[in-house]
Amino acid sequence: MEALVPAFIGIVASSASFLAPPPRDPIPPTRNVYSYKFGAGDDGNAPASSPPEPKSATSVTEESDQMGPHDCRTLSNNVQVCEPAHGGGKAPKVSPAQLALTKWAQMPIPAPTVRTAPPRGSDGLVGLPEWVWVTNWHSQTGRVATRGVWVEVTARPQSMTIDPGYESPVVRCTGPGTAYDRSRPAANQHTNCSYTFSRSSLHEPGHAYRMRVSVTWGGTWRGSDGSGGALPPLTRSTVFRLRVAEAQSLYG
Repeated sequence: MEALVPAFIGIVASSASFLAPPPRDPIPPTRNVYSYKFGAGDDGNAPASSPPEPKSATSVTEESDQMGPHDCRTLSNNVQVCEPAHGGGKAPKVSPAQLALTKWAQMPIPAPTVRTAPPRGSDGLVGLPEWVWVTNWHSQTGRVATRGVWVEVTARPQSMTIDPGYESPVVRCTGPGTAYDRSRPAANQHTNCSYTFSRSSLHEPGHAYRMRVSVTWGGTWRGSDGSGGALPPLTRSTVFRLRVAEAQSLYG
């Protein structure tokens, strides 16, 4: 047995020379002009990289991320619009449609000036039509020009609604209503824009209804290049108190 031990050790020692060498650490990637090559070559060395090709006169240069000159303007509702400027810092022409929308938002369209009969300050009567008409029913025109472009915007009142101030359907009128003439007999006058109350305002807050009269405006525009079109409708309103009494309480 003791004679076998040295022989076994010799066999182990001699077989160690046939074991594979320990693995090498990975070689970092080497980049050439075509692609990346990773790891060692067949001989355990890093792959040789090809020499970089010289840049030609037609090489493409990457664009910068920085913003160039811009022309900014503020539209309605504090919205700012910026457009890239042309060479020399000159901004491109704004489109007439954009300019028309900007002007439309700035048009000084007034709230309706409302008159009634019986007049406000005196009591209306249940069952008696309350005449309503608007005195500032007039078209408006505005013009604006910028950067060689101009537009003309026209605003026109189109319709009127009367909200009596309680749970009742509104009355719609296609025009400004008819003014009541106190110098003429009532039987000889007619209107297509009135509201007839079916109950008094005695139990309303302040013993009066809160009547709302609204006028809807439509707009059109035309531009310097011959373009044009319609603009979105706008509404202006006036709210006022109106007392309505029962007829028997006045004459009973």
